[in-house]
Amino acid sequence: MLRLRAAEPLYVSHSGQSRFDIARRRVEAACHTDYMFQAMHALLSGRGLTADLSVREIYMAESVRWHLERAEPGARIVLAAHNSHIHKTEMKLGGGLTALPMGRHLQRMLGQDYRTVALVHTADHVPEMYPDQSAAVGFTLAEARLEPAEPGSVEGALTDAGLADRITLTDLRHTPRDAQGAPLLHSIRSQSSSLSTRVPEAFDAVIAVPTVTRDRTVRF
Repeated sequence: MLRLRAAEPLYVSHSGQSRFDIARRRVEAACHTDYMFQAMHALLSGRGLTADLSVREIYMAESVRWHLERAEPGARIVLAAHNSHIHKTEMKLGGGLTALPMGRHLQRMLGQDYRTVALVHTADHVPEMYPDQSAAVGFTLAEARLEPAEPGSVEGALTDAGLADRITLTDLRHTPRDAQGAPLLHSIRSQSSSLSTRVPEAFDAVIAVPTVTRDRTVRF
């Protein structure tokens, strides 16, 4: 990476700025991926550093900005990603700060132009990832049964409102708060676990569906 940056004028003279920019982005992807493998291994081994998984998140956020800078004036991007990547609050697992998600970085870059819509479901099961050293990708998928949605969760609120069997779109920007001003919604499911966060600060809206199914074309 260092050599690529240092020799940029030489590479540009041979291939042009556009092709160099793409090549540099790909090398940056390889560097971030290499670090992420090490960071994830450290996390699962109990040696993870604070916010270490942010390396992947900042690369994804900068990729969005990279494309916006090269798009037509006024262009917009619809970005599909896991709730854990698009939300705007810190990611904390096991009590520690695990990552500053892509959404947090995009909010800093784009301000109010960045909007997040979470996708949840109200089913009692979900496909979950389980570590498996014998699998080509390091994990397998299997159905996990879910406990009833907890009070204060997005899924619990939808169930209490009698909307668990419907497809809904909910604006979270003006949801109720307690006497101290804290949002009453403070939890949202993330696969078979729950993410504790101030939901209206993490997402602008949420789409909910009553069912979830596994894509059988994904063979792992």
